[in-house]
Order: sequence, then C-alpha cells, then structure tokens
Amino acid sequence: MSHAIPGPAATPRTTTRRGTRRFNQYSIAGVLIVFVYVIIYAYFREMLPEKWSVDSAKILEILNYGGTDEMDNSFAVTAALFSIIGSENLDVFTCISSAIFLFFATHKIRRAGDFFSRLLLIAPCIMLNMFAPSKETVVLLMTMCITVTTIYFRTSRFFTIGAFLGLYAIYGVFVRNYYLLIVGVFFIVHYLWRRPLKYHVLAAIVIAGAVLAAPSSLLQTLQSPRDTSNAYAEQIGSDNRTAFTNIASPATGPGFLVNYVYAATVLITPVIYFQTPSDAFMQLMIFAMLLILYKARRRSRRQPEQFEPRFFGSLFVAHILVQLIFEPDLGSFTRHLTSVMLYLIAIKVSGNKPIQR
Repeated sequence: MSHAIPGPAATPRTTTRRGTRRFNQYSIAGVLIVFVYVIIYAYFREMLPEKWSVDSAKILEILNYGGTDEMDNSFAVTAALFSIIGSENLDVFTCISSAIFLFFATHKIRRAGDFFSRLLLIAPCIMLNMFAPSKETVVLLMTMCITVTTIYFRTSRFFTIGAFLGLYAIYGVFVRNYYLLIVGVFFIVHYLWRRPLKYHVLAAIVIAGAVLAAPSSLLQTLQSPRDTSNAYAEQIGSDNRTAFTNIASPATGPGFLVNYVYAATVLITPVIYFQTPSDAFMQLMIFAMLLILYKARRRSRRQPEQFEPRFFGSLFVAHILVQLIFEPDLGSFTRHLTSVMLYLIAIKVSGNKPIQR
C-alpha cells in the first residue's frame, strides 16, 4: 500500500482587484485636473479668450455699477445673488465651487474608457463655465445639490426629487423661465423612459399636434430668441462662426416644427455643418453624452428598481429637448448643456457601484 507524501500547503493567492485602491491612477489624474484648473484660474485667467466671459462681464457691471433697462432680468437676478457673496469674494467663491464640482466630476473613475469619456464632458465645461462668475455658476451649484447628495451621501429619492423641483422652480421663476418648461418635459420623458417605441411615437404625434394648435404668440416667444440673439450679435459686430437662424417663421406651428428639426440636426450633428477640429471635438462630446444616455436606458429596462439611470437620464434629455427650441449657436448649446453634465456623471457612478436603498 502506498502512502502519498503530502505536498506543501497551497499558499492562498492574493489578488488585487482593479479599482479597489483608494487612490488609483484615475483618482490621481482627477486631482491633477482640479489642481491645474485652480492654477490657471489664479494666475493665467487674464490670458483666456474674452468670449468665455461675456455673460460674466454683464453680471459684474450690474453688480458694481447698477443695472440698466437694456440688461436682461436674468443677469440682474444673478448679480443680486452674487451681491450676497460680495464682489471682492466672488472670484474665490467661483474658483472653490468649480474645483469642488470638478472633484466630484472626476471621482470614482475605474476604467480608462470612463476617464476619457469624462474628459470629453469636462473640458468644454471648464472652458465655458468655470473661469468667470456667471449664470452657469449657479447651475453648477444646483446640479451638485441634486446629484452629490444622491450619489455620495445616499439621500432618499424623495429628497432628490424635492431638491430638483424646488431648485428648478425657484431658478425658473426668477432667472431662466425655460427651466419651468424643462420640469414639464422631464415628467414626459420620465414616463416614456422604459416604455416601447410605440409610446414614444404616439407622444411625438401628440406634442406635434399641440404645437400646431398652440397660439402663435406662444410659439413666437419660445423660438424667436434664436433670431433675436443672433441679430443682436451681428449688430454689435460679433463674429459667431456657428450661429444659425430659424429657416421658417416660428409664429406658425409648421414653421416651429421645421425650425426645431433643423436646429436638432445643427446642434446634435455639428460636423455636418461646421468642419473644424473644435466641431469634431464637440461631436465626440455629444456622441459620448448620447452613448451614456443609451446605456442608462438599457440598464433601466434590465434593472427597473434602480433610481439613478432613469431620473438623471430623463432630466438630461429634458434639457436637450428644451434647448433645441431656442439655442442660437453651438457654443451656447454646449455651455448650457455641459453645466448639467454632472447628471451624466451620476449615471456612470451609480453604474460602477449600485446605491443601496
């Protein structure tokens, strides 16, 4: 009878899971992005293009010298908000709040693809929204209140929805009225989010019918800002390469719909109309946004109990659908859309680690 000689005890293999380290390479890169931003803001901001701070100049003029009848009311209200902080503290406040925004926007990255897709979203947001105090500074703070508490502090769904409705209602009434329209569109998109295509087609038909039946004065009010903005820019000698005007009268239902479809093609597929490297970059950014939304909808259908993909996806889509009504150029569209890009980051983070409720 043979006796097997016992071999050495197997040494348990130690494996390191990717992304489990507290500070992985992507976290370090995120911190570096925040650091570089702060350095540029503090020491090199005066070297940046003036077009990045046109809206800020209007707000600061009202804040320092008082408003005039020619100033848009939204600028005056924003200046009143900033007056609480004080003009001498405004630069520090803008830099700190934007740095915190960037910290959360680059937090919990686990894969290279995730890192580079976030860069596509972050880069234009930094350039257009973070180097001067503006209306977008307030929007950045709003999106942080809505998303950070949900994703990182795991507050209840009731709190998240309440914060969204409260902040958008206040901002819509006093600063930008179209935020009230975004709230209405959000509920439509949220209802349709997981439903089959036939529901989307039916909703599109109903909405088109409502547009055709709407008063011409309402349609004119909603869509004419595109023409008004570009006419004013031309009057003061501004050379906006990506500006476009309505191709039909916005005062009629058919004209409104034609203009909407035309604006969607210009703003969603800019490389068709503008062939420069910056337009190609914007196209990549828009593609990244749409891909995140597509994956969020698929995840919502597979895991209907998850709150984040449906809520934040519907809210971001509502912003897109409303902005297509009146945006006058690619720069304005990008500036306004990237100011709420933290909603997309919330979708990505919730996909990395589902939130327990």
